[in-house]
Amino acid sequence: MPSNAHQKFGERILEVKRLLALCTPEDADYRIKKENVERDDALLRGAHVLLCSHLEGYFEDLVTDAIRAYDALASHVVLLPESLRAHQVTGGISKWEVRDPSKRWQIMQVWAAHPLIQTAAEKPTGCMEASLHTDGFSNPGTNEIDALFKTVGIPDVWELFRHIEPDQLIFRSMNAIVNRRNQIAHGDANATITLADAQLYVSRAERIAHVFDKIVSEQINLQLTYQDCWVTLDTL
Repeated sequence: MPSNAHQKFGERILEVKRLLALCTPEDADYRIKKENVERDDALLRGAHVLLCSHLEGYFEDLVTDAIRAYDALASHVVLLPESLRAHQVTGGISKWEVRDPSKRWQIMQVWAAHPLIQTAAEKPTGCMEASLHTDGFSNPGTNEIDALFKTVGIPDVWELFRHIEPDQLIFRSMNAIVNRRNQIAHGDANATITLADAQLYVSRAERIAHVFDKIVSEQINLQLTYQDCWVTLDTL
């Protein structure tokens, strides 16, 4: 069963496809294409920015689903990935940058009392926050995605990705999509995109989303020894 994030992404990507469907077909008469060039360019640029936005939202939703699964299905703290626990307890890097000794001491006291600090303890439900992982996540290039998934206990997400999808063009498309989005969003007049390019990016984005859903599902199932964590989660 796919995650909620993957199902939602499938619905959202239809918005992008509807915009692309409004564009003049590649095989249309050149006079029609010339007449519609400005409209098509606007549609294509808008569709690409929307695609990138939906990809960003997908990764955030997938991590949120993972936290929700671990929070609901893990009975003991020891079952959680250590890096996930560390991120839940200590939060973002800003906590480490506090210079005031009294504030640092207060922060450490909060950490010491966190329910995930004791490895052998039972884990209460409702003690985990997805926002600790997703806040500040944007412009999801490969490095940003790698850093995000490290916080939920997947330190080698792109290596796992390559085991499932060895086509390097799929992997490289992630940065290509983000770079093109940045050019468009920052008003680069030369950041054009063809209908064929846009359709290819959509296809590759769907493949990337599918592979990541598989990776996260398998990692949670392995960690918690479930056959299908999403099915189990839906029954709660």
